[in-house]
Amino acid sequence: MDGTFVRQLEDRARTRRARIGIGVWKANPELTASLLPARQFADLVVVGEANPDCGLDVIASQEPWRDLPRLLFEGQIDGAVRGNLPASRTMKAISEQFSVKVRRLALIELQGWSFFFGPVGIDEGESISDRLSLVLKGTEYLRSLGVSPKASVLSGGRMEDLGRSERVDKSLAEAEFIAARARDRGVEAFHKGILIEDCRGDDLIIAPEGVSGNLVFRTLLLLCGANSLGAPVMMEKVFVDSSRARGNFNGPVALASALAAIRE
Repeated sequence: MDGTFVRQLEDRARTRRARIGIGVWKANPELTASLLPARQFADLVVVGEANPDCGLDVIASQEPWRDLPRLLFEGQIDGAVRGNLPASRTMKAISEQFSVKVRRLALIELQGWSFFFGPVGIDEGESISDRLSLVLKGTEYLRSLGVSPKASVLSGGRMEDLGRSERVDKSLAEAEFIAARARDRGVEAFHKGILIEDCRGDDLIIAPEGVSGNLVFRTLLLLCGANSLGAPVMMEKVFVDSSRARGNFNGPVALASALAAIRE
């Protein structure tokens, strides 16, 4: 996907201006100020802690990681963004509220190229079935956005490295299997080994597991200057995860608002 994909999402968000809840815990003036620019994309509602005079709607909560998913479930908001809430508590609450296994894919923009990447949670993607589900659900998600995706599955080495390490051998075999099963389901998916550089231009990239995925994600954002619009949870309702290591929440709010419009 080229850079126009993200611009189209932002335009759709500005047009729809969905009611988006964002979680805030232990608020400070700098954090509150960082939320204000996101109002261009949505009618923003703080769930948690914020000064009532901050210029935003506020729903006070002592446990916003529980109340944010609840408000989404009840339809009081059109979509949600994690904000700065603790990831583990929030993902557990989503799992319980919606009876789902939480799977996330991050939307990343790098030098005019946009793609979904996962797993990004350190405890995600540990099994073959988890990563295959990410490929299949990610493909379904992208198709709902009007994209016919090309997917890449990464592993721990090149095919010619077979025999050098039992761990690498296992990683290669698993990635080959995942790509093959995805193709059986009509997905254009290919095993690229460790050659992440060969994935440029693809729409969906799957890391070998969550720890390496999180390292790649953090490297792209915090060292290489890539932009992340957040990581939507692969479920019917719109919940966009967001890293706490960011200066503002424009991207996740825009993505949540655009996805809410698409879901209508």
